[in-house]
Amino acid sequence: MKIKLFGVLLLIEAAALLLTAAVALYYQRMVGEGDAHYFLLTAGLTGAIGLLLYSIGKMNKYGTLQIRDTFLVVALSWVLFSFFGMLPFLMYGTVDNVTDAFFETMSGFSTTGATILDNIDRQPHGILFWRSLMQWLGGLGVVVFTLAFIPSVAKGSKKMSLFAAEAPGLSVEKLAPTMGATSRLLWIIYIFLTLMCTIAYRLGPMNTFDAVCHAMTTIATGGFSTHQASIGYFQSNYIEWVCSFFMLLSGINFAMYHFLFNRRFDVIKRNEELRWYLLAILGFTLLFMFRFYFAPHFNTITEEQLASHPQTWWDRVRISLFHVIALLSNTGFQSSNYDYDLWGRLFLIPTVVLMVVGGCAGSTSGGIKMVRVIVLLKYIKKTVNELIHSSSMYTIKISGQIVEELSLKRVLSFFSLFIIVFMVNVVALSAFGMSLEEGAISFLTCFSNYGPGSGITGPSGNFDAIPDAAKWLLSFDMLVGRLEIFTILLLFTRSFWRAK
Repeated sequence: MKIKLFGVLLLIEAAALLLTAAVALYYQRMVGEGDAHYFLLTAGLTGAIGLLLYSIGKMNKYGTLQIRDTFLVVALSWVLFSFFGMLPFLMYGTVDNVTDAFFETMSGFSTTGATILDNIDRQPHGILFWRSLMQWLGGLGVVVFTLAFIPSVAKGSKKMSLFAAEAPGLSVEKLAPTMGATSRLLWIIYIFLTLMCTIAYRLGPMNTFDAVCHAMTTIATGGFSTHQASIGYFQSNYIEWVCSFFMLLSGINFAMYHFLFNRRFDVIKRNEELRWYLLAILGFTLLFMFRFYFAPHFNTITEEQLASHPQTWWDRVRISLFHVIALLSNTGFQSSNYDYDLWGRLFLIPTVVLMVVGGCAGSTSGGIKMVRVIVLLKYIKKTVNELIHSSSMYTIKISGQIVEELSLKRVLSFFSLFIIVFMVNVVALSAFGMSLEEGAISFLTCFSNYGPGSGITGPSGNFDAIPDAAKWLLSFDMLVGRLEIFTILLLFTRSFWRAK
C-alpha cells in the first residue's frame, strides 16, 4: 500500500509539472522562452516512476496502511516531491548545484519562501509558475489533496492518521462524516479563496500571470513572488491592502469558513484562537505604528534607519499592518518599505516573536500556532493558581472545551522539543560559519516557514551566501517545521522501527 500511495503522489506531481509545461509552452510561443521541454522531460520521468510504483503497489491487494506507515509516507512524500521538483531548476540552469536546487524546492513545497535566487525577474515564466505552484500544493499538503480527490488509494487505511501527520495544529477536526470528505471540503475552500484572491489582484496593476502566481503563494502563505522586490515591486497601496486581507484570511482556521457558510456564527464567535489571532494583529500593528512614531526620540536609532521608516500616519498604518500580518501568517511577503533590518534593533524582537508564533491551527500558516501559545499561557496561569490555592483544582479550557491531558502533554512536549531543536541548530549553524544571531534567526524563519531571516539572509539578501551544510540543515528544518516536529521525530526513534 505504501508503494502504491507513493506512486499516486508522484503521478500528482507529474500532472502539476505538465500544467507548468503548458504555461511554459504558451510563453515559449509568445516571447521565445526555452524552459518548456525541461518540464516535459521532468514530468515524463516523474510520471513513469510514479506509474511503476503504482503498478507494483497494486499487486498487493490486501495491504493497508497502519499508523506507523502513515508517518513514513507523509515524511518521505515531501522529500520525494522536492527531489523530482528540483530537476527543472537544474536542467534549465536556474541554479547550478543540487544543494541550491533542493533548498529552493523544499522551501517551495514547505511554503517557507526562503530563496537562494537573486535574479528572479530574469527567470522564465515556467520557472516562476512552478515556484508558485509548489507552494500552492504544499499549502494544504499533497497527502491531504490525495485523500480529497483520490480517497480510494488509501482504502481501509488509517486516513485520520494520514491527515493528522500532515495537517498542522493541536488536533484534527472532522467537518464531514469521513476524512476524505473533510479533505475535499478544505480543498474547495482553498480553491475558492485562491480564485477570489486572483480576481482581486487582477483588478489592480497586476497582469494575469502575476495575479495567479501571487494568489497561489498568498493563500498558501508561502511568499514566493515573481519579482525580486516581492509585493513592493508593484508600488501599489491597493495591492498591499489586498495582500494583507488575503494573508489574514489564510492565517485563520479553514474550518471557520465552513461554519460561516453554514451560518454557524455561534461556533465562530466562541472560537478563542480566532479572537487571539485578530487581537494579536491589532495589538502588534499598534505597537509597530507607535514605535515608528517615537523612533526619532530613541538614541539607538540612526538617521539612516529613520530614513527607511514610513513618514506619514497613513503609511505607518499600512506598512505596520502588512508587516504584522505577513509575519503572523508566515507568508513572508515584503511591501514597499520592506527591509525590517534597516528599521533598527527596536523592531527586530517583535518581528521574531510574530514569526515564531504563526497563525491559527488548521490554516496554511506556519509557526508554533496560536492555539499552542494559548494553551501554554493558560497552563502557566493554572500552575500559579494551584501554587497559591494548593487545595484547588483548575482546568484549561479553549473555546469552552476542556483541553484533555493528552493534548496538554503534546503541547508541552512540543515546546520542549522546539527549545532543544533550536539550541542544537544554533550550535550547528555556528559551527558551519554563520554568526550566532544570523544562525538563530535563520533557523527560526525556516522552522516557522516564514522565509526571510536577518543579516545576510534578511529581506534585502537571500540564503545563497550561507554554507552548503547550513542549507541542507535548514532544508531539513523547513520539513520539520512544516510537519511540526513529531512526524519527523518518530522516524528517528528505535521504537518506531521495532513496533509491530
